[in-house]
Parts: sequence; C-alpha cells; structure tokens
Amino acid sequence: MIIDAHAHMMNGKFFEQMASKGGKWGTDRAKDDRAVAGRKPHFASVPERLEQLDRNNITRQVVTPHSSDDCNLLPGDIAAQLAYARVINDGMAALMEESKGRLIAAGAIPMGGFEKGSRQEMERAIKTLGLKAIGIVSNIRGKPVDAPEYESFWACCAEMSVPVYIHPIDPVASRDRPYEAQYDLIHNFGWPFETTLMLARLVFSGIMERYPTLKVVSHHLGGGMIPFYMGRTLETYEPENQRQNYGGQTQPLPKPLFEYFSRFYYDTAVGGSAPAVKCAYEVFGAGQLVFASDAPWGPGSGEFRLREYPKVIQSLDIPAADKEKILAGNARRMLNLD
Repeated sequence: MIIDAHAHMMNGKFFEQMASKGGKWGTDRAKDDRAVAGRKPHFASVPERLEQLDRNNITRQVVTPHSSDDCNLLPGDIAAQLAYARVINDGMAALMEESKGRLIAAGAIPMGGFEKGSRQEMERAIKTLGLKAIGIVSNIRGKPVDAPEYESFWACCAEMSVPVYIHPIDPVASRDRPYEAQYDLIHNFGWPFETTLMLARLVFSGIMERYPTLKVVSHHLGGGMIPFYMGRTLETYEPENQRQNYGGQTQPLPKPLFEYFSRFYYDTAVGGSAPAVKCAYEVFGAGQLVFASDAPWGPGSGEFRLREYPKVIQSLDIPAADKEKILAGNARRMLNLD
C-alpha cells in the first residue's frame, strides 16, 4: 500500500463560487486555477486524478488546497475569509465523496477570529464534512503563524487532533533583495527556508510545548534544512551559548530541543533525492517521515513524481518495516485512517 500524504487539488465545480465569495481576489484565484486545470486536468477533476493514481499504484492520496487559494490571504475581514473558507471546504469534501474516500482532503480555516466563527467552521469542516486536516501557509501576509492572535487556532487543532499542513509561500518583503526574485530562487531556496523558519518559531514560541498532542506536517522534509542542520541547531541553542545571547527567547524550553523538532511530520517531497530522505531518516528515524509526491507539480503532468518517488523510498537501505511506515503506516496513524 502507498499513501501519498501530501498532494494538491482543487474542485473545478466550485470555481464559480470561489470567484463569487472572494471578490476580485477570488476571481483572480479562480482564473489562475482554471489555467492550471487547463494544463493539468487532474488538478481539478476526480476521474482524471483517480486514473493517475491507478496507473501508479497509489492507494490513497491526501489533497490540500492550492496554497495560493488560502483563505488567510484574502484581503478583508474575518467574515469574508470565512465565506471563502466555506466554499473551499465544501469543494474539498466533495472531492472525498466523489472519489469514494481515495482522496483524503484537507480544508481551510481563517487562523484569526476564533471568537467570530473560525472555530465553528473548523468543527463543521472536520466533524460534519469529514475533512482530515487543515492546510495553512507559512506566513499570513508577513505575520508568522505563531503570532499571539493565532493561539486559539493551534489550541483547537490540538484539541481536535487535526493535523496541520504548512505550505511555504513568498515572504512579503522578498523585494528587499531583488536578486532573490531572479532565476526562481525564492521558490527553489526561499520556500524551504520559509518552512524552516516557521517550524523553528513553533518550537521557540512555546506552541509545541503548550500543545503536546499537536500534529504538524512540514513540506519538503522540513525545508530540508531541519534534519541537515539539526546538529548546528542543538549546538547554537546549547544553554551555555544561550546565557550569552538567546536571540530574544526569555525562557529556555523545559525539554531538549530535539524532542520538539522530532514531533513534526516530515514529508519526503524533495525532488526525488534518496540521500536527502536518508539524512532525515538518520536524524529522526522512520516514525515521523511520510511519503509525498507534491503532485500535480513537477515535470510534465506531475505523474513523473507518482511513478518515480516511491522508488526512492524502496531504494533506501533500511528495514522493510521502516519503508512501510514511510509509504503508508505513518500517514494512517497521523490521519486516523481506517
């Protein structure tokens, strides 16, 4: 069995509603999504997506909304974001229903405004619609995801045992370094760094300490930097160093740093690099790694990744039981799948 634990999809039948509820921003987003669907029909069509999974022996696939459609990015108040989130969530639930459960959908929630309806929409999305996770972006128009006004979001996700998928986006101030915007460098190197920053902030802000049951899924093996730089991280924040300069952290965390970073789930969508996956395996073990294709992105139709990425896991010189955990077992546990 193979469960692709992180891919992307939108419901093409809901593009008109997205445009209606999202104003000019939603209209632009629906236009862009239609363009993607024109190039990659399986981005918005369940039959096309299932045929692709069948051709590549993928049993089930977790689909998160396109990060550019995240309701938190919609300009306006919480009411407007909630209206947009409801459309996204209805569309994602319809993907699950039409696929007869082979597509496992994540939803969207305004991270602020839990006293103004966000909690009710979270409960509707998870308990009524049956969505299995929530997708968010790495910064909310320049504000980090650990900002105090988002505390209720993290508390609710922990309370309801809802996995949170973090997807990187451009930093707001990327134009401060115009050379970074050339050659697709923000996407290639900046996005993984964004993911790394936000995971670290969830640790150092105390969110991972306050919510020990919180499940966070990090894209691209935690940006690839978390496992690779784990030794440097532990050295940097060694108590002796931090007595000199703790970088604004007023209280050392009560547990070793490694305990917090080892609680994140790390997806294996890193361009098909076996050495990169092996690095994460050596640092964190098999228990927190989940196979992912990041489809439909990638070369051509995106099917290359569905065909080739499982071979990367199979090629690793690790026990067969660990390969099974990465390819399916961990996702089943994380998402509470039957």
